[in-house]
Amino acid sequence: MYICIVKRHFNTHIEGLDLEFWHDFIESRGELVTLRKNECLCRRGEPTKICGYVKSGYLIYGMSGSRYSNIGGFAFSDALFGDYPNCLYNAPASFDLIAGRKSEIWVIDATILPAMYEEDMYLCNQGRLFMESAYRSLLHRYRMFCTNTPAECYRDLIREHPQIEQDVPQSEIARYLRISPTHLCRIRKENLNP
Repeated sequence: MYICIVKRHFNTHIEGLDLEFWHDFIESRGELVTLRKNECLCRRGEPTKICGYVKSGYLIYGMSGSRYSNIGGFAFSDALFGDYPNCLYNAPASFDLIAGRKSEIWVIDATILPAMYEEDMYLCNQGRLFMESAYRSLLHRYRMFCTNTPAECYRDLIREHPQIEQDVPQSEIARYLRISPTHLCRIRKENLNP
């Protein structure tokens, strides 16, 4: 008897999507870009028309310029990224998209997608599924932050995605949880000594 433990991807918005299709589609029309740590891909308030997927490294969905430079999420390896649907229309970005470390990403001009959705039913369906799963993921995160304490949010995050502590600095995890690094340190200490 074999037991298989399935590791849930942090980027739940890609679950159920045909990632091989998306990766091939993006690679056939885009370019591979290397970003240095803290290099910005798009800035909040400025027009954006790029989307793609993370080949290696990770991207941060952030709000620099806000009081605490909050982090709204991360895009890890294989995840699709972009300020969707704003990127479809070269509209102002809702957030900053920044490399968390040296990262390789595939990017395309997303303004080609609306016309292609009209022509390609499979692509259109994948776009719809992407929006639905991204919205479900957003609501899950919103519910988590509204109903759980920071300690509960941290425990859930580590239980569901134990690798995040190896992939992301503690200061970024604290910003994602919307607490100070000192508060996160206390929570971690309490979890080690229940």
